[in-house]
Order: sequence, then structure tokens, then C-alpha cells
Amino acid sequence: MNEHVRVASLAPNKPFRAFLHFNRPYARAYIIGAAVGLFFVTIDLCMPMVVRAVVQRFENRSLDFRFLLFSFALLLIIPVCSGLARFVQRMLIIKASRKFEYDLRNVYYRKIQHLSQEFFHSLRTGDIMARATNDLNFVRMFVGPGVMNTVNMVRLPFTLAAMTYLSPKLTGIALIPLPFISLVVYFFMMYMHRQSKRVQEQFSTVSARAQENLAGARVVQAYGIADREIRDFRNESRKYMRASLKLTLIMALAWPLIGTTIGASALIILWTGGGMVISQTLSLADLSAFIVYLVMLTWPLAEFGWVLTLYQRGAVSMSRILEILTREPAICDSDRTDPGIESLAGAVGFHGVSFAYNGQPVLKDISVEIPVGQTVAIVGPTGSGKSTLLSLLAREYDPQDGWIAVDGRDIRDVPLRVLRRHIGCVPQDPFLFSDSIRANLTLGCPGASPEDLDWACEIAQFNDTLQGLSNGYDTLLGERGINLSGGQKQRLTIARALVCKPRILILDDALSSVDTHTEEEILRRLKDVMRERTSVIVSHRISTVSHADRILVLDDGEIVEEGTHEELVERGGLYADMHRRQLLEKEIEEA
Repeated sequence: MNEHVRVASLAPNKPFRAFLHFNRPYARAYIIGAAVGLFFVTIDLCMPMVVRAVVQRFENRSLDFRFLLFSFALLLIIPVCSGLARFVQRMLIIKASRKFEYDLRNVYYRKIQHLSQEFFHSLRTGDIMARATNDLNFVRMFVGPGVMNTVNMVRLPFTLAAMTYLSPKLTGIALIPLPFISLVVYFFMMYMHRQSKRVQEQFSTVSARAQENLAGARVVQAYGIADREIRDFRNESRKYMRASLKLTLIMALAWPLIGTTIGASALIILWTGGGMVISQTLSLADLSAFIVYLVMLTWPLAEFGWVLTLYQRGAVSMSRILEILTREPAICDSDRTDPGIESLAGAVGFHGVSFAYNGQPVLKDISVEIPVGQTVAIVGPTGSGKSTLLSLLAREYDPQDGWIAVDGRDIRDVPLRVLRRHIGCVPQDPFLFSDSIRANLTLGCPGASPEDLDWACEIAQFNDTLQGLSNGYDTLLGERGINLSGGQKQRLTIARALVCKPRILILDDALSSVDTHTEEEILRRLKDVMRERTSVIVSHRISTVSHADRILVLDDGEIVEEGTHEELVERGGLYADMHRRQLLEKEIEEA
């Protein structure tokens, strides 16, 4: 199946259309599986007729050993053939369902990777994970065992037809409970649909809480709130347990009700049929075959409730998955994107840029030009919009007003893959993957040479750390790089950005965790690198930005000052005030 499945035409409220859409490549397997299913259903329907023939011979006193041996062989061969057919059917349909699961999981993961930042801010990680695991498993059960057992229930009309042939009267009596069963099933379906959705949503809540606590385990322990978190998790788990038990209760009621109804029907058939045999209006052979057919009818009817459960859970789960798959990324290539752009020089311009989070203004009418080779630093109080400005440049968001230019063209004209290939970003949170140092360094540039790695690590002052590791570049990192210090993580992420040799380098408070001496060394080595590319630095430390070609001071989302370090200090404004405070803090620390 083509992984680039188009899901734009699908909708969360039409899960069955989605099932058909994703399973189209495996239609042949399902059709052959259904045909094999019909084959063993037909074979099974022959067994009561063999029993009927034996009893007829017995009634006519014409039963001989040869016919009995032949009938015994048939009764042995029929289950064997039926079992083989069931095996083939199961292999075809279950295999197809597993391939469908593989496709859907990859499509889901691919969709997640292409969604914008606003999506991850609106949905918890645990909820996203629950849809990728629990919901996806229920969807697979729908198209696997659900479809297979639906095919098996084709025996119902054929069995009823054979029963009608043997005795229309007894068949009519056997059908009396069916309206009751249909009514019960209808109400059960309505309840199961609602309850299945509640169960899945609560499972997402439990998963989200577990994920948050695992990610924040150090914070939980540091604040000594483990008992409180355990209590809260227990409460959410209890809600999930109760919701699941309610669903289990209705499922558990469905089977006994259907089974009891069928059992009562069997008793009535035995009583009525026995009377008909005594009055000689029905032969013993026909009654024997009829009872075998009735027994064969019991399992499909009892199985009906389980299949309905699979359908309800599968439909709810597919709807939840489709909520993600049909979601359009806020940031993507559009009709205005020029596919001919393959390289960038790196000149950047902000033209009347304004941006707001949830209606709250963060940036107001920002205009600034940054030519190639210039290093611009951005400083300002917390919440002044510094990181947001960098996020707009990396096109994690689009501005509500104004536009951003790269090489004189609107950033929206540049294909995303090209833009992000030419941007090296070191975020505030130095995220590292649980992989080798080499894999983390070459994350954005898999073809980087050993010389490129050595060059980047030397500039980022990470080579000393490497020399202290026995496996060097092949050293495996723990989750989020837990076996490195905060400063080591920041230096590794700086090296990671440099390996790709980007045209635009973004450092978002990237030196906050390194000591002053290391910071000076890194900045000194970065000077030559920055001369060749556009660099934008955000920092709270004046020492980090003092060597920049130009410094922008942001306050309340506006540029309130602009100039070199010396010019801004002499001006005596906000920047000078920040400079004085940091000098005072340094004197106090050294005292």
C-alpha cells in the first residue's frame, strides 16, 4: 500500500468508509478469505444431513455396516476439511488485518510528524499515544476477527433454510425469540457505542497522566509529591476501571441473554418436535437433523454480541484516529510555494510582523532587516516575545499580520523542506534522542563526514567531553540525554546545528547552562562561522550578545532599542539597565 494515503476525503463520523479506503489494497485477501469461509460453512451444513441419513436407515431397519462406516468417514472428513478451510481463512484475513494495521500505524505516525506546533499544544502526548496503541489495536480487531466472524455468520440464513426444509413449523417456533434478540442487540449497540467512547477517552487521560509523570519524574521526586501523584493516578485509573466494567457488564449480559433465549427455544423445539414424532407428523431423522442445525445456530447467534462489540469499539477507535488523520497542518506548503527554490543565501527580513497566542498579543509590528553574514542578538525581559520571533523565522507558526522574507521572498514561497534544511536551530530545551552521540549529531545531516563532526564538536567545545567517553561518538545516551549534564547537552545541540552547515543559525538561549569561560570559547570560535551565515542569537546574558553586530531589545512585543553593545550601554535605556544588573550580580558572586 502506498504510504502517502490521501485521507482528505475521509471524515471522523464515517469510520466505515475509512475501513474500506485503507483495506482496498487487501480486498483480494478478504474476498478469498470470505469465499473459503463460505466453503467451510457449506461443508458444515452437510453434517446434519449425514446424521439424518443414518437415522433414516435406522428407522427403515436398512442400516448396514458399510453405510455406517461410510457415514462415519464423512463425519470425520467434514470437520477436517472445515478445519483446514478455517485455517486458510484465518491466515488470509488476519494477515490482511495485520498489514492494514502496519499501514495505518505508519500513516498515523507520518501525519503526526507533519502536524504543526499548535497541534501538540492542543492535545496531550498521552492521548496521541493512546490513539496509536489502544485505538489502533481495536481497529485491527475490527477488520481481523470482526470481519472473519461476520463471514462465519453467513451460516445463519443457510441454516435457517435447511431447518425450514426439514420442518417449517419447528423453524417458525425457533424464530419466535429472534425479535427479542434483535431488540436486545439494538439497545446493547447504542449503549456500547457510547460507553466504548467513554472508555477510550478515559484511557487517553490515564495514558497522558502516566506519560507526564514519567517525563517529570525528577520534578515529582524533588518536590516530594509522589504520594499525591500516585493518588491522582489511582483516581483516574479507577474512573477507567469503572467505565470498562460498565462496558464489560453489558457485554457479559448480552451473551447469557442470547444463550438463555436460544436454550429456551431448544427446549420448546424438543417438546414440540417430540410430540410431532409421536404423532408421526415428523420423522425421527428430520428431528435429529433439525436439532443438530439448531445447535449449529447457537454459536453464531451467541457470537453476534461479541462481533457487535468489536464493531462498536472499532468504529469509535477509527473515528478517534481519523480526528488526527483528517487534521490539516497549520504550516504547510501551499499553491503559492515555489518548488523551483532549492537553495538559500540566508538574508532575513521581518516586515510589520505581529503575532498573538490565543488572542493575546506577543509581537507587535516588528520590522528588521538582517543581511547575510550579520549576527543579530535579541534581548529583553521574560515574555517579551524573543523565542516567538525565532519560532516565526523557523516557520513553526505564521504571523497574523505582516510577512517574513528570506532572500527578499516571502518565507511562505519557500518549500518547508528547503527552508528547514537551511536553518540550524538550537532551542532552549536541548532535546536529545535515546541513541548514540553520532546519531544525534547527524540528525539533520545523515551524510556528514567524520571531519564535519570533529569540526562541529571543536567549535561547540564538546570534544573534551567526547575524549572522556570510552566509546566516543558511539556512546549511547539515555532518555533525553540524561547521562550528560545540562551544559554538555547544550554544547552537543550546538554541534548538531553546526554539522549541517546551515545558512541561517538560530541560537535560542543556547549557552545558558555553560560556564562563563566555556561560553567565551564557544563564542570566539563561532565568530568565524557566523561571518559566513546569518545568525540570530537570543540570550538573557549580556556577555553572550555583546559581540553581536547588532542588538535588538524587545519589551512587551515591540523593539524598543537597537544598536551595538557600546551604543546601547551609552544610551542608558533598558539594555543598559540589564547590563548594570548583571555586572552587579557578577561582582556579588565573585565577592
